[in-house]
Formats: sequence, structure tokens, C-alpha cells
Amino acid sequence: MRSSSFRKSLAATAVLASSVASVVGFGAAAHATYQGPANSPLTLDMGSFAPDGSRYVYADGSGAIITHNTPGGAPLVVDPAKPGVARSHPTFFDNGAAIVFSETVNGVSKLTAIPTYTPAGDPVKETDPLSALVSKMPKGTETAPDSNGQSLVFQHHNATTNQDEIWVQDSFGRGSGGPILAATDGTSPTISPDGKTIAFDRKDSAGHEQIWTVAWNGQDSQTPAGTPKQITSEARDHLFPAFSPDGTRIAFEGRTATNGVPDDVESIAPDGSGQRQESSKPGLPNYQPLNKDTVTRLAGADRIGTAVAASQAQWKGAAAQSVVLSRDDQFADALGGSTLAVSELGPLLLTPTAHLDSSVKAEISRVLGPASSNKTVYVLGGEQALSPAVYNAVKSMGYTVKRIAGADRYATSVAIAEQVGRSIAETGWNQPNRVLVATGDNAPDALSAGAVAESGGYNSPMNGVVVLTDDKKMPASTAAYLAQVKAHDTTYGTPPVYGVGGQADAALTSVGIQHTALVGATRYDTSYLVAKTFFNGWGRINGVGPSSVGFATGLTWPDALSGGAFMGQNGGPLLLVDPVSGISPVEQQWLAGWAPYATNAYIFGGTKAVDQFAQDNYATLIGGQLAGMNTKYNPKA
Repeated sequence: MRSSSFRKSLAATAVLASSVASVVGFGAAAHATYQGPANSPLTLDMGSFAPDGSRYVYADGSGAIITHNTPGGAPLVVDPAKPGVARSHPTFFDNGAAIVFSETVNGVSKLTAIPTYTPAGDPVKETDPLSALVSKMPKGTETAPDSNGQSLVFQHHNATTNQDEIWVQDSFGRGSGGPILAATDGTSPTISPDGKTIAFDRKDSAGHEQIWTVAWNGQDSQTPAGTPKQITSEARDHLFPAFSPDGTRIAFEGRTATNGVPDDVESIAPDGSGQRQESSKPGLPNYQPLNKDTVTRLAGADRIGTAVAASQAQWKGAAAQSVVLSRDDQFADALGGSTLAVSELGPLLLTPTAHLDSSVKAEISRVLGPASSNKTVYVLGGEQALSPAVYNAVKSMGYTVKRIAGADRYATSVAIAEQVGRSIAETGWNQPNRVLVATGDNAPDALSAGAVAESGGYNSPMNGVVVLTDDKKMPASTAAYLAQVKAHDTTYGTPPVYGVGGQADAALTSVGIQHTALVGATRYDTSYLVAKTFFNGWGRINGVGPSSVGFATGLTWPDALSGGAFMGQNGGPLLLVDPVSGISPVEQQWLAGWAPYATNAYIFGGTKAVDQFAQDNYATLIGGQLAGMNTKYNPKA
């Protein structure tokens, strides 16, 4: 029976009852809006929403940065309060991978960025989102950040002119030397979902805050973007503008009285037409984008069919450069195969030892296209693993065939790593960026390692390999490979070594190799440690978060093997799951915490391996409940 903690994440099923919902006490809120459908609801005082609307972020009265599920669920403190530090206007940035907020100490304000989620007990990585840039922005202070996912707009107080200005930069920090001036004399900016319009507050001649807009096309000049246009004109204040997810409305809080008490919430079209009241009660307006995330199950009638389904979902016809082929009945020679498949740009497929399965033959032909010596099929293991009949059947198809094998499974893992190294050399790198070491006597730890070895880079895979130990002993072949890698430093120094699981940690320790131990109490705990280690931050500075997450049973190996190659190509970890108890509470929190950035969940294998209840739970953790989820079964690329 499943644990009660596994069920709790499904307990909160309430949705917003009307188009306007008010939650009191969340402090100063940003008003970022991502593109979304027109029926996305207007909310009051609920902070800034994630791109899929699954969570919102706010700064509480103490200055802690908190995200909260929508609807229901427990709040997560993603950056605790600090004495003497005031925070406001947190907003999701970089498509939900980061949170940017204003931080004020002794009257001086700046922008701070953190990963969207940091596991409890881990240090929060605070960085300056503007620090890597050489900008022409004059000296001053920055407040009120807002983002549509790609661009960050903020209020800059120019210390020279003593004037508030609106500046912009994209998530890569591009521009003519950094942030770009969008408008002078402006406060409380917001950027449209399509990034083409910035709205902000500016006082008119009578001292009333009016909403203005200025066209923005991502130009990289340092001159103002264009001529601002005033779109409100009543003799009252129009505060905290917020775009709707479809870009057709700008909501704001209205204030007529001079005593600072707001009246209501209204909205207006960006061209200044169609002004109307949205709520007779005041509040900080924001819209919750109802963008659906996707959960995909990739499954066949058997392990061979599941590998083919994963390949068909990843690769269009003739799009792959290679295929990695392994035996379907034993894992020993295949544990480094996921990494090889990612580096060689192809799927990992399984076939019986004695013959080439007909469905696998058809899939090889489909993904590689017409016969060509420029396309390669890698056959893993010696002739006892994949027979000459398999080798010759593939060769007769007209592709280059390379057998990768060693004297044993450990030497085979080294041979695979060396082939990955040759691929790395073709890209200009001298050696892997990371080496993950796992026992070759049992599959789970190496499967978790294989999925992330080449994942986790920013916009491209890292160059990583997996090599094996003989339980707690270090095989001579693996030791020699590690010594060779250590001896060939790159510009960035010796690649870090990770011991995945207790056996690998013991083997590395026994021969004095410095490494980072990723050791959990169970195979599932180790799988989680691997995932959170390599998907732990905001891409431009701290690595990446998990944009996609895969799930496979931890009781057998085939689904996780082909799934690992798939996840390596898709930039996400593979979590091994217990079919009985599901994922642990800490894994549930990790998935919920990264929900603003994770948009896809992949289930490898049929419902006997990972059942429908688990699938629904993972979907809820990643996508929330209000927008719902897109569900796919064996889609084709």
C-alpha cells in the first residue's frame, strides 16, 4: 500500500472560484505575466506566478522568499529572511528557472537572483543577475523587477540625475554591454508576454500616476526604445500595471483618495481603449497563466518495445547520427550506453543476443535513414553479449558498425568512456567534464548516473562518462582510466569525479581518489541525490534546473537504460521509483519546488512498472491542478 505522504500531494483540489481571488498578507508583489490563454484568471495579492501557473512567489513580512502551490499545498521557503534585509517584488525569470527580487540593505537596493528551488539544508546560491555584464547603466539602485520569462525589466534610480528609469535585459544578459535603457522617468515596470511592450507608471502634470507604454523589440542600442504613450488619463492614480497572459489587457489598482487608500482594480487595453472595473475591492493585480504541462508515457509490450517507443518519441526519421545497441537480457555491458547514445546523437535500443529483433531493425533504419557509412551503430559487449549474427545483420543494412567491448564489464565501461572521449575531442574538448563512477555488479546506481552524465549543461549537454567498479573494489581498467583522465588537465582543471552509491564510494576511497560521494540509504535515495546534484540551479550562473524529469521503476533495469539515454537528450534526470511506496516526501518537495521550470514528465514502461496513480501524482506535482495536464502515450517525434 502506498504511503500516506505519497497521497498528500493530491489532497489539495480546490480551484479559484471566480476570476478574482484575494489572498491577504503576502507583502509587496511583482506582476510578471507569461504568455497563456485568454481565460487565465485575474488574481489579487497572490504574488508573481510561474510560467505554467503552478506556483506563485512572494516575499513575506520578514523578507523570506516563499513559493506556494496553486491551489493548496504547503509553502516552501526558498530563501530565508535575513536580519536587516528587506525584500520585495520577487518574480520568476529565465522561464521559471530563477527568482529575481529587490533587496534593500541600509537604504541601498539591488537585484538578487536565486534558483527557483533549493532543497532544505542546502545553501541558497544568491547572485547578482546583472553582475556578469559591463553595462552603460549609470550608478544607482535597482528595484521592482519583472519578467515575462525571457526579458527582465526593472526600475533603476539614476544617482546622477536623481530620476527613476526603466531598463531591460534578456535572460542571457545580451545587449549593448548589458541592460538597455527603455524609458526615462518611470516606475513599477511590467513587460508584455510577447516582449514587445513595456508598461510603467509616470506622473502627469497634476501629480497623478498614469500608465504609459513604450514599444520594445529587444533592440541592443543604449538609446531610449521609443516615444512612450500615455494610456490612462483620469484624475486618479493607476498603480501596479500587470499584463494579461494573452496581452490584451493591463490590470491596475485604482486610487482616487489622497489619503493613500486604493479603491478598486480595473483593466485597460494596451492601446488605451476599453477601460473597465474588474473588482470593486482593491489589491495588487496579477494574472495566473493556465499553461498546461505534459506527462508522457513511453511503453511497449516488452523492454524492447519500450526502448523503441522512447526512440520514436525522440528522433525523427533519418535525424539520428548513430544507434547504440545492447543485449536485452543483461545489463552488464550496457551501463555506460546511455552516455554513449547522448554523445553520439542517437537512441539506445535493445535486442536479443542471438539475432537482431525485426522491430529494432526497422527502428535503426528509420532513425538513421538510407544506408550510409557516415551513420554508425555501436554494438556493446563481446560476441557472447551480441552475437556475430547481430553484428552482421546490422552491417548488411549498410551502416558502419563498431563493437565496443572489453575483457569484462568494467573494461567495457572504460572502452565506452574512451569512445565518448573521442566524440568530445571532435568538439574541441580534451576530456570529459565529469566522471561518474558506479558499481557494475548491480544496475540502479549506474542507471541514475548514466541519465545525468551528459546532462546539466546550459543550452547543451555536459561532456561526461560513467565507469564501473567491481562492487567495493577498484578494477585495474577503471583505475587506469581515472589516472589517465587526472593526468590530462584541461583549461578548467581535472574533471570532478563522483562516486554514485556506497560501493563506488568505497572503491574510490580505497585507492585514494578524491571524489564527491552521492550515497543514499537506498537506490532511490541515491537516484534523488544524483538528480538534485546535477540539476540544482539557475542556468546562466549555477547550472540548470530540471526542465524535464523522467521516472522508471527501480526494480528492473531495461526501462531505465533506454530512458536514461532519452533523458540525457532532453536535459533532465531520471528518478528511480519504488512501485509500492512511490517517491519519498523529499522527492515530492523537490518536484513541487521545481514545478515553475519543469514542464515535462516522462514515464518509462507500462502501468505494471509505474502505475497510473503514480503518473497522476507526478503530473500534479509538476503542473499543479488548475490548468490540468496534457497527457501523451507513445508520441512520435
